[in-house]
Amino acid sequence: MCLYGPALLAQTPTFTVPRIIPPGGTMVQRPPPEPPPEVTPPWQAPLVAGKFDEALARAADAPWARAYIEGRASERVGRYEDAERAYREALADQPTGEPAVALAELLTRLGRADEASVLWQAIARAGQAQRTGGAMSRAARAAQALGQVRLSNSYFQTAANLSPDDPQVHTRWGDLFLEKYNQAEARSSYETALKADAQYVPAMIGLARSLADTNATAAEAAARQALAIDPDQPDAWVLLASEAMDASRRPDARAALEKLLTVNPRHVEALALSAALAQIEDRTADVTRFTQQALAINPRNADVPRVIGERVARMYRFDEAVRFLREAVTLDPENSRAQASLGLHLLRTGDEAEARKALDAAFSKDSFDTVTYNLLSLMDTLDKFVTVEAKNLTIRMHEQEVAVLQPYLVPLAEEALAALSARYQFTPQGPILVEVFPRHDDFAVRTMGLPGMMGALGACFGRVVTMDSPKARPPGTFNWAAVLWHELAHVITLQMSGNRLPRWLSEGISTFEETRARAGWGRESELLFAQAHAAGRLLPLADLNSGFAKVETINLAYQQAAVLVAYLVETHGEEKLRAFIRSFGEGLDDESALTRAYGLTWATLQPAFDAHVKQTYDATIPALTEVDVAPPGRAATAAEWRAHADAHAGNFRIQMVSATPLIRLGDLDAARAVLERAAALVPFATGEASPWRLLVTVALRQERPDDARRFMEKVLENDHTAAQPLRQLVAQAHGADDAAVRQRAAERLIEIDPFDAAAHTALGDLALARQDIPVALRELQAAVDAGPPNPAEALTSLAEATIKTGQRDQAKRHLIKALETTPRHERAQDLLLAIIDGRTPEEQPR
Repeated sequence: MCLYGPALLAQTPTFTVPRIIPPGGTMVQRPPPEPPPEVTPPWQAPLVAGKFDEALARAADAPWARAYIEGRASERVGRYEDAERAYREALADQPTGEPAVALAELLTRLGRADEASVLWQAIARAGQAQRTGGAMSRAARAAQALGQVRLSNSYFQTAANLSPDDPQVHTRWGDLFLEKYNQAEARSSYETALKADAQYVPAMIGLARSLADTNATAAEAAARQALAIDPDQPDAWVLLASEAMDASRRPDARAALEKLLTVNPRHVEALALSAALAQIEDRTADVTRFTQQALAINPRNADVPRVIGERVARMYRFDEAVRFLREAVTLDPENSRAQASLGLHLLRTGDEAEARKALDAAFSKDSFDTVTYNLLSLMDTLDKFVTVEAKNLTIRMHEQEVAVLQPYLVPLAEEALAALSARYQFTPQGPILVEVFPRHDDFAVRTMGLPGMMGALGACFGRVVTMDSPKARPPGTFNWAAVLWHELAHVITLQMSGNRLPRWLSEGISTFEETRARAGWGRESELLFAQAHAAGRLLPLADLNSGFAKVETINLAYQQAAVLVAYLVETHGEEKLRAFIRSFGEGLDDESALTRAYGLTWATLQPAFDAHVKQTYDATIPALTEVDVAPPGRAATAAEWRAHADAHAGNFRIQMVSATPLIRLGDLDAARAVLERAAALVPFATGEASPWRLLVTVALRQERPDDARRFMEKVLENDHTAAQPLRQLVAQAHGADDAAVRQRAAERLIEIDPFDAAAHTALGDLALARQDIPVALRELQAAVDAGPPNPAEALTSLAEATIKTGQRDQAKRHLIKALETTPRHERAQDLLLAIIDGRTPEEQPR
């Protein structure tokens, strides 16, 4: 999946891992058990999982405990038959205790669900009878395995009340939440467990898993903390391998999986992930080998092809993912997770009818799966959308938005697809499905199955594009037209490469294509890039893809990738870029593709790119270098703030920090001087960091309309999300020579907020002035549809344009509607009388 992300840095939530490392920074490790003089028996192997297993180790003289620990040790290394024998031996004394839970889980993994079910039912009954924290926790785990989710949650609540300091209870409860995609509650449970025992490894692993899709850095840190305690912990190695695959660090992923398979050559998830990695690298024989090894343990284990499909999908290869997921549901039609995943990925390939069938099947088996429920609800919402067919496009919009959006979004989508197809000499397989959502959470669910994704604005899956509509966020938050262009560029490059393009190149091209499409687009992270260059924090090119996997570097990665693509086009031309893209479709990796297309390696490209960046951005280094200077306090005077700015006149950040209090304190002359200095230092700054926006505010307060107008035009030139300055420019630009500026400002404003009636009215008036009646009618109708503050005025303007087409009856209807909203509206009254009297609008008395 390719996400459009310049808004990510400001809006993506960050998470912190609870302090597991003490303030001194040294990991506290429990001393390993003293080995006996002879060979260490299996039940005394260093199997560390926190206080719970330590208590068992201390009670190892009990036959059941010795057998249970032996079973755990055997299971860890893949001796599942020995593990089963040991667990059954322990059942003699603990028929519904921890050995029963371990045996039921093992039998489930081995495909012996009926045998496991008997154990789960006994465990559940025992928990109800014993009513201790441990027994209720086991009963909750049993209810979860039996599909009784609500009952399981209730039992966990009881267990937590009975044993509030038992980390195992809270960890297992977190596992239930995580299974149902409630990451927030899962994190809370794991954090509670870690407060009870800061070194409880299962809670660390659970926390890492709950963070994996939102904060890869924190997830990896938690996994490594677990490995510091238990170096062979299998779930930690699985997570590290998965994160490395996401970041395209395939050697690291392979090393983690090999480490795990050395300890346990029968670890099913490690084998499935190894098969997925082989599929990504087109090693067909290895895919078969690893898959067969995994299925030898349980031939009906649908999770094996499901894991392969889901991992391949993370590389944007959705058609391949669907193939594996179909294999999964064929292996086990009762596997609700496989059915749900198939439904999600069928949506990503645009097959919504088949997706609904799979999701209905999943819901019938598990009505508590959040993703399944969300997707089915979302599809009910989509049923009410309006579908518009266009050139190689199918566009779906909300019924309440289609009247305003369709006249702008559809032609822009057609323009983008045609222009990009011509530039890249590639016609994508279509029709391309574009779905536009007025609720951001609907977009997030359509994209990922869950609400959230606050930093994302659009997504592309190759033949499907999903995105926020302008109504999904406050006006001025983003430019919907730039998002659409960005995502349609992904359509071209993903399909052109067989969906094998690395993320850095796909995102880099899409952001670069924004800058080529319209002045001002695609520059929102340029200041961030220049700051990173000034601080020496640019990402190594060979590791650029990893930057997209980390919250703290993703925006920088977008911009750096765009700068790199622009450099490659500038120095080597368009044809080599096309060859570069196509080479990935042949299965080449980054460096091999780079060498084939450009005759370069990362090592030879890096210094050339560095020189290009230095030439372009070195002039801004003094202005963007951080200085360790404390600003004046909140109570400081304007003179103190002015002196602070003057003392650091070459520093951009200090100028911007000083400007706001100067405006607040009323020293507008000083604020203007400081902001003009900032604008000269970094003229390309946009968004909230733009001095041009604040200069507009200052000039208006100083009643200097000419200066305000000049600054507004600077905003128009550089900043593609600045709604308010553009509204002011549209309102001001009424002079004889203002038509071109007013046209550009109104068009840009519609890219930000197409529901701004004043922008449409301005475009309608300009069209009437040049006698372009069709455009005038379109814009004035849009002004009415956008919900203007004065509907009567908008309807009257529309009636005037309608009369010019000879449709006097239609004009009369517009005027009657205007007078229904405002009965005393004089212009509507006069125009209606003129129509009734048979006069033209020009003939009516003034």
